[in-house]
Amino acid sequence: MKPFTNLLLIVFLLTLIWGCNEDFTVEPQRYGAVSGQVIDKKTGRFVSKAVVRLSPSGRITKTDTTGHFRMDTIAVGKYTLQATKEGYQDRSETVDLTQSMTATTVIYLAYNDRAPTEPMLVRPASEAKAVPTTTTLMWKSTDPDNDPLTYDITLIREGSTDAPQVFSGIKADSLVVKGLLYGTTYTWQVKVSDGSNNVNGKTWRFRTMEFPDFAYVYAKKINSRYQIFTSNGTSEEIQLTTEGSNWRPVVSPDRKRIAFISNAQTDLHIYLMNRDGSELHRLTSTPVAGIMPLDLSFCWSPDGTQLLYPSNNRLYAIGTDGNGLRLVSELATGYFFAGCDWTSQGNRIAARLTSYSVYDNRIVLMSPSGKDTTTVYRRKSNRMSNPVFSVDGTRLLFATDYGSLQDWQGRQLDSQLLLYDIARKTTTNLSAGTSTATGYKEAGTNDLEPRFSPNGARIIFTNADNTGTGAVQLMTMDADGKNRKLLIAKAEMPFWK
Repeated sequence: MKPFTNLLLIVFLLTLIWGCNEDFTVEPQRYGAVSGQVIDKKTGRFVSKAVVRLSPSGRITKTDTTGHFRMDTIAVGKYTLQATKEGYQDRSETVDLTQSMTATTVIYLAYNDRAPTEPMLVRPASEAKAVPTTTTLMWKSTDPDNDPLTYDITLIREGSTDAPQVFSGIKADSLVVKGLLYGTTYTWQVKVSDGSNNVNGKTWRFRTMEFPDFAYVYAKKINSRYQIFTSNGTSEEIQLTTEGSNWRPVVSPDRKRIAFISNAQTDLHIYLMNRDGSELHRLTSTPVAGIMPLDLSFCWSPDGTQLLYPSNNRLYAIGTDGNGLRLVSELATGYFFAGCDWTSQGNRIAARLTSYSVYDNRIVLMSPSGKDTTTVYRRKSNRMSNPVFSVDGTRLLFATDYGSLQDWQGRQLDSQLLLYDIARKTTTNLSAGTSTATGYKEAGTNDLEPRFSPNGARIIFTNADNTGTGAVQLMTMDADGKNRKLLIAKAEMPFWK
């Protein structure tokens, strides 16, 4: 056994000797650099003097005037860079030095934007009343960092199911709103934005003024169509209709509703609306019809429960609810009703009739049942307007042309206003004075479409250039033709409300 033991000892010693001769090596520590630039995210400008921390090494440096920084002798590995500066939000980025001896990055700092102040009300005052239907909404908001501000305004009409009106991207601190409804409450709110922060203001309320009690209703052409307007004869006027062409407004006896002729549904029909233009609806099912559409007229019954209107050779009455259509009178073939009026004094109807020629006219009186028809005035070769009763029902007011021209357009050269005394069967010319003070009508013009004022003391009428393409205007005069005055330019078919 001893030789075997010696052999093991020799092997051990040889192994030990060989182990002592083996080379031992140690991996050296590698180092690199981290560099980068800090930039303002919003403006793209360099951020100088920003503090840059390297974690987990704990190294700290600051950026230079160009926003650059650099840290050398950084052991390879993965690190987090954090950039901070007063007024900015902190920002961190990860860098990796295991793949390259130099890691470069760009850190974008977002400005720590302070929110603008809550919008404050300027006008109209909270819960303001009688606000005009065109008004300026004003508010005030500021930004502590002087950032430019934009505003979104939400306007809601109370009681409406329509979507709110939203005015977006407003740069001024005011907004002009138009077309507000009369007698209506609105709520509104302002949202201000500086591009980063949004701040909502409180909700404010105001109520618009009640619909004005203007004295006149009339038609005027807008884009080649007639529309109904109302005004006090000043520069302020309100348009009441927009769809189709609408003319010949006639106010109800209680002054609360307006009826007029419209072609909004192709055929001519009578429409009704409140005096502010609301609750607009078609009344008739049997259309209005006659020789010349713009020449036609109609009237209310004295008690305001019916409307009387022409439809070719027939005269109809219909209830203001659209029911109870009845035939009042029917003419022989070749004759047509053109217009009418109805007085409570004696309960009589006056109607104008024509033949196929608009220059063949006569005025008749009849009962509300269409009986006892009597012709009271006749012009076989001149155009006439539709008659209206005086307040006391004793006289008829209308226009008659004294020119001799007759053409297919129905042109008139010298239409003048006449006042006819029914009992005496006499006429007074209100347009034939010798001066303006006594009712002088300028040469080359026509006086047309007269109406009495509610108290009968004044007359409103249309004066138009007889070419058919010239000036048209509303004028007033005393009931005896004196004190003739211009009232409203570019208007016609008046009614004194």
